[in-house]
Amino acid sequence: MAKKTLPCPVCASTLTVRLAHGRRSGKPFVMLICPSDGRHIRAFINDHKFVSSILATLERKS
Repeated sequence: MAKKTLPCPVCASTLTVRLAHGRRSGKPFVMLICPSDGRHIRAFINDHKFVSSILATLERKS
């Protein structure tokens, strides 16, 4: 599978993908953030099935 990248819409840097947790709920989610300046874009994906599949993929690789 080819490695896909997402560019920042402001500066065109490749967005960083991080695993994060909600402050109150503690639920995991995926965060996309601009490595150059976090104010450019911060996107959060909290779909339970998607996040679970990402976590399962990461666990298989480690």
